[in-house]
Order: sequence, then C-alpha cells, then structure tokens
Amino acid sequence: MNKKRVAINLTAQLMSFGVSMLLSFVLVRFIDERIPDSYGFTDIANRFVSAAQIVVSALNTMASRFITIRIHRDEKEEAAQYFSSVFFANILMAIVFMLPALFVVLYVGKIFQIPETASLPDIQMLFFFIFLNFTISIITSVFSVASYSRDRLDLSSVATVLGETVRVLVLAVCYLCFRPYLFYVGCASVASTVVQAVANLTFTKKLLPDMKLKLSNFRWSKVKELVSLGAWNSVTRLGQLLLDGLNTSIANIAISAAAMTTVSISNQVPTVINNLMGTIAGVFNPQMTIAYAKEDKKQLLEIIGSADRIMIFLISVPIAFLTVFGRSFFELWIGGTQNPDALYILAMLSTGNMFVSASIQVLYHVFLITKRVKLNSVVILLSGALTVLTVYILLNTTSLGMYAIVGASMVYGLLRNLLFTPLYAARCLKVKWYTFYGDIFLGLASIGAVCLVALPFELFIDINSWMKLILVGITAGPLSLLVNFFIVLRRTERDMVIGMVKKKLFRHSGM
Repeated sequence: MNKKRVAINLTAQLMSFGVSMLLSFVLVRFIDERIPDSYGFTDIANRFVSAAQIVVSALNTMASRFITIRIHRDEKEEAAQYFSSVFFANILMAIVFMLPALFVVLYVGKIFQIPETASLPDIQMLFFFIFLNFTISIITSVFSVASYSRDRLDLSSVATVLGETVRVLVLAVCYLCFRPYLFYVGCASVASTVVQAVANLTFTKKLLPDMKLKLSNFRWSKVKELVSLGAWNSVTRLGQLLLDGLNTSIANIAISAAAMTTVSISNQVPTVINNLMGTIAGVFNPQMTIAYAKEDKKQLLEIIGSADRIMIFLISVPIAFLTVFGRSFFELWIGGTQNPDALYILAMLSTGNMFVSASIQVLYHVFLITKRVKLNSVVILLSGALTVLTVYILLNTTSLGMYAIVGASMVYGLLRNLLFTPLYAARCLKVKWYTFYGDIFLGLASIGAVCLVALPFELFIDINSWMKLILVGITAGPLSLLVNFFIVLRRTERDMVIGMVKKKLFRHSGM
C-alpha cells in the first residue's frame, strides 16, 4: 500500500468534505428560519434524483473499475472504448430522464403537501434546477475516472473545493442581495457541478492524455457489458432508497410537511457522518482496484485492514460525540424552530446502523471489484422492501410516527451489516468467515471508549453556547483521537498518521 499517496488523498478529501459540511449546516438553519417547514423539499428533490440514479448507476458504477483495470493492464484501446461508450450512453440517458423530470416539476404541488409558508413556483424551480444539476453531473461523470484510475483523489478534492467555493458565492449573493427563495439551492448546485466538471475535464487531459472522446470508439457491446453487471448496482440503489431514501417523502405524505422537515433536519448530521465514511472509504478504493487488477491478494487484504482501522480511528469520534453531545448540539443549532429532543432521538436512530457499518464500510467495494454484486444487491433490496412494509404497518397500528419511519431503517440496516456483509465479503475474498468481525468489535470498543472520554464534559459542563461547545470539542477531540491512536491503529497506520502530522507541522514551521 502506498502510504504517502493514501495520506495525501485522505487529507485532501477530508478538507473538501469539511467545506461541504460547513456549508450544509449554515444553510439548513438559514433556510429553516426564513422559509419554515420547507427545507425538506430539497431532500425530497434529491431523493427523486436518487431514484433516477438507480437507472444511471447500472452503467456508471462499473465504469471506474473497468477503465482502471484496463489502464493498469496496458489495454489502452479497450479503456478508450469504455470511456467513450460511457460518455455517449450517459447523454442518451440524460435525454430520457428529461421527460419524467418535467412531469414532476409541473405536478409537484399535487404530489406533496405544500406548507403555507412556501411558494409553489419556488419549489417547482427548486426541483427544476436540482434535476438540471443531475443531468449535467451524469453527462460529465466519466471525467472523474482519471483521478481515480491514477490514484490522484487529491485532484478530485481540488475540483470539489472549487465547486463548493462557487456554491458558497452563489448562495451568498442570492440570499444576501435578494429575497430568500428555496430554488437558490438548486442554482448553486448547478454552478458548483459545472465548475467541478470543467476541473475534472482538465485533470483528464493531464492524467490520461491519450483518452479522447470519439464517437468511433462507442461500442454497444461495452455498454451492454457494463449494464449487465452494473444492473445489480441499480438493484442495490433501489434497496438503499427503500431503506432510508423515502423517509422525508413518507413523512410528508403520511404525516405532514412539518414532520417532513423535522425528519430531514434530524438526518443532516447522520448524513454528514455517512458521507464522511464514504469519503474515507473512497480514498482506498483506487488502490484496492489496482491491487485486484494485479492479482495481489496479500496487498488487497492489507489495504482493507488499514482502511478499516483508519475508518474506525476517524469515524468513531463523530458517532460518539453525536451520542454524547447531540442534544446540546441540536438545542444550539436549530432549537428555536424545532424540538431538540425529537431531533436528537431521530438522529440517533439514523446513526444506529453506523455503529456497525463504520467498521466495514470498505467491504462494499469488495463486491464491486470481484464482480460479486448480485447477492449483495438482492439482500439490500429485500431489507429495503421489508423496511417499507414495516413502516406502513407501524404507521397504521402505532403512534410512533416519525420514529417508526427512521427506526425501521436502522433495524434492518443493523441486521444486514451484522449477519451478511462481513460473511459474504469473506467468501468473495476466500478468507475465513470471521475475518472481519474483529473490526466490528474493534469499532464498537472504540466508540465506547470515546463516549467515556466525552461523557464527563457533558455531565459537568453546562453547554449553553457555541463557544462552550467548540471549547469542549477542541479539548475532547484530541483526547479521543489519542485514545483511538493506541486502541485502534497498528504500527503501519500509526506511522501513516504520524507522517501526516509531521508534514503539516514542518510546512507551517517553514522547515
């Protein structure tokens, strides 16, 4: 494993993630204060996009794998054919997507409950821009393969930071200079995606100078090959959508627009943690793919082991902090317009599955690179269907309301990640069945240890201001990482972390 490259990629990805996270938290409170009970529509619009991605993912989720493997096996002509085939097929899918998207924009007022505080044209414009953003992103998605295939995710992070900077500027100008509307969020997303696309195109020309878009390189056979395997990833996405992607929509239709917004806001922190997990896991995906392409099983297992431990080292801290400080955080963040107790309970239900999945997040990529996605997809789809059925029963037979919607997702997610994911990953890699359960227990131990570190701060300090919360975080955070440094990391990972810290210190000291 290239520890230096992992450290660079991880640092860059975390920086770009931090920018996105900060923007998200500021934006949610700002919109909820000025347009009450409406922010959840941004989540619903994105869920429609998630539904469209079910189809799109059949082609695109396997593109990086196939192109990367062909490049590292020096099969340049094959790689170029996959590259062009994916691009032109995405254009066709974008055109097909426009018709149902237009229908949703026109009839969104008949599909969902629109609160009196919101404007129907505003929400329609929001949906329009978010759908437009999705169309642009799928057409240009193939350009992100370059940084992936060359294990230069630091460059993709540069593209993300540039895009998020543009997003901030657009939102700042719109909300500070004009009357507040919800559709500004969609406009900013479009601007951000265009900037990222241009940056990724530039990186493609630099990293893969021989990779040209040519209609003559388009091959239906390549599209068919990608779709035949990627179709199971579409099944996976459908299962994930059923698991938790419909929460806000169900809350709106079955309960109220206010419940929709509460569920949406409560999910912001768990979504941040989940996205952070994906960001960290993604840092290791290129090296896993390259090791598999070279048929180096020992190297592949080493990368997986390091990825699991670094994931636990970093992710156990926000999970434990949300567990301990979550109530105080919601009170400070958005307590003026929402019930902080309800937000905290819903957030913990959304996070419950991560107590296990954080330790084995990287295993999902094992199914992709080994082309063993079918059974995993079926299991996720089944758990998603059971979730929807359970929610329907609970809403009609109990008074749990929002808690039933979010809680059902957690239960089935936990069962899947305890009883299937580690076992099937072990089978795909032909290792002992219990190989990855050690990481799950290690993750639980780490979260428990960090909770013990953080708990005295919550018990003995009245956290009634942002300053106190920040000071507590500044104190408890390093202590938690220090505990994890010795509990979680092996010597290999410790050397990597020490190297990252030294690099930062020497850079700032001018040495």
